[in-house]
Amino acid sequence: MCIGSDKIAGDSVGPIVGDILKNRLNARCFVYGATGKSVNGRNVQDFLKLIKCAHPESPVIAVDACLSKEAEKPFVAVVSGGVNPKRAITGIENPAGDVGILGAVEKPSDDPLKTLMAVSWDKVQKTSVKIAIALYKALFSA
Repeated sequence: MCIGSDKIAGDSVGPIVGDILKNRLNARCFVYGATGKSVNGRNVQDFLKLIKCAHPESPVIAVDACLSKEAEKPFVAVVSGGVNPKRAITGIENPAGDVGILGAVEKPSDDPLKTLMAVSWDKVQKTSVKIAIALYKALFSA
């Protein structure tokens, strides 16, 4: 499940990862979330219900962007317990997924929305490619 909005540069890691997995790598798995068909903070719980109903035995891997002190270079973290969509904006913990992959796009600030809007597309693209390729290799390398 690739979470984010393609309308905000720094929040578009998830949808771009979804695009890469589906369109460039032809991943042989279900990918929810891509540009134009986003899974975001407003609809993520609906998608989780759909996924658990359609794939009850499958773990949910959630991909999202984040703000982190480690964001000098494209930085990726894998975390258990999923991700917390919108946490940078709202501060509210609302976990999504069983495993989370976070792409750090910038350092935290007093105005996270403004920070996410100002992130360079180049940084987002590099982070997204790194995540998509690593995820693909982890899922499909024998």
